[in-house]
Order: sequence, then C-alpha cells, then structure tokens
Amino acid sequence: MKIAKFNKHVTNKVFLLFAGWVAPFAIVHHKGRHSGKNYRTPVLAFPTETGFLFALTYGRKVDWVRNLMAADGGVLEYKAEKTPFTEVRLVKYDEDLFPRWIRRSLRRISVEDCILVERD
Repeated sequence: MKIAKFNKHVTNKVFLLFAGWVAPFAIVHHKGRHSGKNYRTPVLAFPTETGFLFALTYGRKVDWVRNLMAADGGVLEYKAEKTPFTEVRLVKYDEDLFPRWIRRSLRRISVEDCILVERD
C-alpha cells in the first residue's frame, strides 16, 4: 500500500499534467460521496462502442471507484474532451476487452476488476 499512497500524493500529480490530452491517460472527475468535494483522478481509459472501460489497478475499494459507484456517474476528460458518463458497472477483468498492447502489463499487475461506463 506504500506504492498506492505514493502514487496518490506524488505520481498522480505528475499524470494530471498530461492526462486528459494523451490517450489512454484520462482524468475522472468525481464528487466525494461524503464530503461532496470535487476530485480529479488520473486513469487509463479505453473507449468502447458506447462508453469507456477502466482497469482497476488498485482494486474496487479505492475512493474514486466508490465515489463513482455512489453517484452512478461522473465526467471523463479524454483527448481534450469532457464526456459525462453514467451506468457505472463493475465487471471482472477480461483481457479480450482491452487492446493487445496493454494486456501483458495488466496481467503482470494482476488486475481483477474493471469499470464499464456509458456515455451520457
């Protein structure tokens, strides 16, 4: 968990400088489920026919995932566009859902879950 804490406070700040402009790096905008505070979290986002797919590299219990689930939506900043999304669904990781070039990395870090969202 030390790496997750470091990433949250250091690495994420670096990624926020270019995420949202350079795919597959994106920014999820979400509200705190208790505080109502606005947050921005860098993620890897992969477009689907009707929305986006996110690999949950730290699992489903991280704050940004819990916030999205509670609100059943948010906004994704991807390729310099902000897209509202809804219908946040947890799904089991299936490497066939992801582009071939990222599968090995996701397998290596043992991703188990993903989120599918629909464009609003």
